[in-house]
Amino acid sequence: MSKSKISYKHNLIRKHKELIVVIFFLLFSPLFFYNLGGTSLVDFDEAWYAEIARNILVNHQPFLLSFNGAPYTDHPPLGFILITLSFLTFGISEFSARLPSAILGFASVIVTYFIGKNLFNRAVGVGAGLMLVSSAWFILRARSGNLDSIFLFFYLLSFYFAIKVKQNYKYLYLLSASFALVLLTKSVIGITVLIPITAVLYINGIVPKIKVVINSVVVFLIIFTPWLLINYQFYGLGFTSHMLSVGLRHEHRMTPNLLEIGRSLTMQYLHFGIREWYYPALIALLGSFFFILKKHLLIPIFLWIIVLLWGFLSNSKTEIWHLIPLYPIFGLLIAFFFYESIFFILKRIKLKKKFSTNISSLLVIIFLLGLSLKQVYEFRNEIKLFDHDVGGLAYTAKAARNYSEKLYLDGEFFFPGATFYSQKTVFLVKSQGPPQDSLKGIVSYGKKPFLLLTEQWRLDQDGIDNAKYDLFSEHKGYVLIRVNN
Repeated sequence: MSKSKISYKHNLIRKHKELIVVIFFLLFSPLFFYNLGGTSLVDFDEAWYAEIARNILVNHQPFLLSFNGAPYTDHPPLGFILITLSFLTFGISEFSARLPSAILGFASVIVTYFIGKNLFNRAVGVGAGLMLVSSAWFILRARSGNLDSIFLFFYLLSFYFAIKVKQNYKYLYLLSASFALVLLTKSVIGITVLIPITAVLYINGIVPKIKVVINSVVVFLIIFTPWLLINYQFYGLGFTSHMLSVGLRHEHRMTPNLLEIGRSLTMQYLHFGIREWYYPALIALLGSFFFILKKHLLIPIFLWIIVLLWGFLSNSKTEIWHLIPLYPIFGLLIAFFFYESIFFILKRIKLKKKFSTNISSLLVIIFLLGLSLKQVYEFRNEIKLFDHDVGGLAYTAKAARNYSEKLYLDGEFFFPGATFYSQKTVFLVKSQGPPQDSLKGIVSYGKKPFLLLTEQWRLDQDGIDNAKYDLFSEHKGYVLIRVNN
């Protein structure tokens, strides 16, 4: 048999194996897609982001984001553009708002597999993917209309392309494009991926030609700079300083107590987010040091963990979902450590290398699959997989679409939901000048007629006479009323 035929047969077998792995992970796809639109969007941040995306449709401005008539510059536009495309394809709905996160959340599992496979072996890739797909807070955020899983996908993809540069320098173009998309999703935190990318390129001895480097920079600039220049033109330096302030959160910086790192809120968040993977992750983090001299590609993984953990530990505003980029990295370490430990033991009892490799792979996958299935079963009711619920505010705000009067919201927390579901400009009662900055005040002194979203108990508590308004909609204690002359 010729070398070309052998190579073709080898590639065919390899592709079949990759297809089997993807099909295997598809068994977990209901975690991402089943009943995705079963509940109303949550205020801060789902409804907020969905309304920003809807405004792209209304204003035809994908780079100049807005919310309730005001500019929005906290985050770059890519996540909102993807939600907008989902709205265009499937209509404006809860399902459409969450679909990009679900798709790219599932795709992040697949990319994690390929990272593990290319860094170490297929078993490590499968194990890392299993850890990610069974981490409670990753699934929660992937099933929500937020930016976390969208960001994670491009974040991981950038690192994957860095690994592939060793195979072909032209992967630098894909790396540049993916990195631009990272920054177009969540700006500053995306820069952290450059640390492991630089390390893996150095370890792999990558020295690309100047022409390839220049072309890669051009690719990055073509994708990234239009948004930056357009917003700078409209908002000036205030735009860039605000973006950096949101990303870096200088005002919330602190010096972490490394001696009590285990008790820190960050580590508590990590524990709650990945649940039973927490202690295997700590064991793998410590145990993998014994293999670092033999497996130099562990170095980018450790650097990645260090830079992210330091960033989270040194910020008092770190939230549980901020730690999601750590999940697949710890997944890689867990799968690697358990594989290498089993392989080390089998070698010591002098089994053949191929047999030891196969047994190690099988045992790692069985063990991690069992743990992942157990964990999925335990958190199945937390991820709203079977919930069907229309929120009171969503129901009543949607009714406001049918009326032309000015809409006021009594309260602040439900502001994004009121705006998205009413598809109207919403005015906060508390933001009105006195004496109209209270429920009693707006009813007595507001320019009538107008619509008001509030709760029935608020009307009762303030003794608002029902003769002063018409009740248009009521659901779960929320009411939409029209206040008359």
